[in-house]
Amino acid sequence: MKHIMEVLIEMCIYLLFLIGTAFVYSRDIANYYAKIKSKHRLRERRRQLKNSSKIEKHFDCITRATLNIKGTYLIIFMGGVYFVVMLLANRNLPIMSSLVLATCIASAPYILLRIKFEGIRRKSSFEGEMIVSNFLNQYRIVNFNVYEALEKLLEESKNTKASNPFVLKMLLELRSTGNPKEIKNAVNKFASIINTNWSRMFAYNIQLAAEKGINISLAIEDILMQLRDARTIFEERKRLNSEAVRIVVYMIPFLYVFTVVISLRYIGMSFIKFIENQLFTKEGFLFFTVSSVMFLINIAIMEIVSRQKFDY
Repeated sequence: MKHIMEVLIEMCIYLLFLIGTAFVYSRDIANYYAKIKSKHRLRERRRQLKNSSKIEKHFDCITRATLNIKGTYLIIFMGGVYFVVMLLANRNLPIMSSLVLATCIASAPYILLRIKFEGIRRKSSFEGEMIVSNFLNQYRIVNFNVYEALEKLLEESKNTKASNPFVLKMLLELRSTGNPKEIKNAVNKFASIINTNWSRMFAYNIQLAAEKGINISLAIEDILMQLRDARTIFEERKRLNSEAVRIVVYMIPFLYVFTVVISLRYIGMSFIKFIENQLFTKEGFLFFTVSSVMFLINIAIMEIVSRQKFDY
């Protein structure tokens, strides 16, 4: 433990040094990077036109939604952390322990951002009905102009704060291009961030309207109707889930305490003897452990079920 603490302290010192150096020389680094980039314009252009890998797209989706930066920066940062931790841990720990420690610490930023990203997704999914409804109203008001409808949507949608930044990014990218491929990429980014059926259908119809000028009001109406039906089903599921949560969280512990009271009152067993039988015998400890683990698994399952995204 002492060696691990020393390694962590050294790692923090190195990281602070690197961060401080980056802040001090940030302008020089940026100028040098711009100079290199200007010398390799054609190579950079080919790189931009090249399709990104699935891992790059995944990291880019998460970082743009949470930190508004490229996913490449997160990959570089995680690689740097992994290298520093491996360098420090190798001095005092075996190679396998160093690998495990470096992997755990390097993956921590991704895990934290992923948790935040999933929260943003869930909040945005519940704004679907309001987004689609407001867009449909504005789309009709502006005589079926998809760009003006998206602008009006951002002006009027004060209760859709979670998804407004993604709509704005999509609109800016749509405004800056007429290339069908880039239009598809812009709407796909919006759909992949929220990652629901309604967001994919909504994005596809925005693509059709922006690329071909098709009137999509009927299709948007259909999405809205499905979302309203899904709202009814969701409320019923929420009611059923709340009943199940009350049974698991409150009823099971109450029944356990009730059986303990019954055992002490009617069997004539002392409380000390009950604790000994429950925790200090092989059978009692086994049943208590299995019951506790199953109780925690039930709570985890209920949390997963009750915190699903809103979709149809």
